[in-house]
Amino acid sequence: MTKQPSGLESDRRTNVRIPTQRSGKILCGAFAWDCLIRDLSSQGAKVQMLSSAAPPAKVQLVDLAAGLAHEVTVAWQRDREVGMRITRTYDLRGLAPAAVGMAKRIWLAFQAEAPTG
Repeated sequence: MTKQPSGLESDRRTNVRIPTQRSGKILCGAFAWDCLIRDLSSQGAKVQMLSSAAPPAKVQLVDLAAGLAHEVTVAWQRDREVGMRITRTYDLRGLAPAAVGMAKRIWLAFQAEAPTG
């Protein structure tokens, strides 16, 4: 895994990332790690791991607030911050393919626990 470029280098991202503070999950097989989604665009995300776990190179990132699951590749990691490239996105709010079955179950459980206004 490569390190994040220093602040002296120019930012090579083409899409503007929107700052967020959303709860998320990183999924890989039977493993799930809690994270905070710090910023997000259509092409990438920066997350903060809530444990010291280092995610594998290819995982799913579940945006619990938005009801979306993203297939991502890890671009860089520095301590608990991880930069990810989004390769595909699934909407969990409707019918979802089997590939994101675990993501959908986790999102539904999160929705059931969320307080209603």
